[in-house]
Amino acid sequence: MSASKSLLVATIASLAFAGAAYARDAVFTAKLEAPVAEQTRVIAQNTIWNCAGDTCVARPNHASTVRSCRQFVRHSGARVVAYGPAGNELSADEIARCNGDASATVEARN
Repeated sequence: MSASKSLLVATIASLAFAGAAYARDAVFTAKLEAPVAEQTRVIAQNTIWNCAGDTCVARPNHASTVRSCRQFVRHSGARVVAYGPAGNELSADEIARCNGDASATVEARN
């Protein structure tokens, strides 16, 4: 292989690997039931959330689950009306369980 072809192949391979380095975790949004009075930071499940008004945003390294939502609600002290990355938000039932609504919990039966 000629030197110019080797250089071209090396450049393409470098760019392919560099793309993965720039990949970022999805931005999560938590919409609050009531707005915060002032800009606030919440740390929940090793994630720093920045809150202003009725919206908190973060780049967590975990999935959008009821458990992670519950952790956010517990640490923020606020109820949420939406939680998760765009296009992958929790459902209404999951949001109810996240907020600890008794009517949404499923009881185990023997």
